[in-house]
Amino acid sequence: MNLTKYTKNIVLLGDSAVGKTSLIRRYVIDSYDDKYITTIGKKVTKKEVVLKTEDGQAEVNLMIWDIIGQKGYRQIQSTSFNHANGAILVSDLTRKETLRSLRSYWIPLLLKSTGPIPMTIIGNKNDLTDKIQISMAEIQDMAEKCQGFGVKNECFITSAKIGNNVETAFLHLADQVIKARQPVKLNISAELLDKDEIYTFKDVVDHIVADFADQFGSIENATPFIRQQLERSGLNLAKPNEPAVLQFIDNLANIEGAYKTTKEVEANRMNRIELFGYKVK
Repeated sequence: MNLTKYTKNIVLLGDSAVGKTSLIRRYVIDSYDDKYITTIGKKVTKKEVVLKTEDGQAEVNLMIWDIIGQKGYRQIQSTSFNHANGAILVSDLTRKETLRSLRSYWIPLLLKSTGPIPMTIIGNKNDLTDKIQISMAEIQDMAEKCQGFGVKNECFITSAKIGNNVETAFLHLADQVIKARQPVKLNISAELLDKDEIYTFKDVVDHIVADFADQFGSIENATPFIRQQLERSGLNLAKPNEPAVLQFIDNLANIEGAYKTTKEVEANRMNRIELFGYKVK
């Protein structure tokens, strides 16, 4: 029997608190943790699986990426999508707006970076039976609207807390990723994809973090430093405010002072502050 080895990258996308981190935890170590974690950039977890193929078996190293769920941080998120082979799109069954977000925000943003790739759509938290707002039919309708990837986009109802269908959903996507053929191009809303202007504090933070990560080397390497300085600045990604963002800029400048010249550090600081339209003296 032939054994083929692969390493494939899959990304979990969806609004904040839909359960992405808990789904990964359940799948990788069969454990549930309901502590809410805000992910900055992406966290990567590895899972080895063996799948049956037409020629024998495939040993797949799944690199599972957990992406920041705050909408509006397009630069950070797009950087984190590089080299993704497949995606699990997660909605919260108790919040109907999280399903709408997949179509209006997450799918177009992903495909702008990756092109069409295999996707699995999940409705999570089906253990909260008395709070459910989304039906399986609505999730299936979403999957049908996202066809055109060379593979069928399946959908599942899951519970990270109980474990329902979690492994099934991950294994299905892994199987589709190794079988994926040349995809068909999908039309994506130009109105959403072309948005790169700076209108809000979220846009400012988005560009600052992406710039810092790019100069640092990668979002993976920069993430621990970014997370630390966000905490020290008191910057809430859900509701960033001017004083916290300015403190964040100064904190990043202090970090860069360890490996850049004084001139480079000050130039970066001024460029980031000027995203507000300030004039630095």
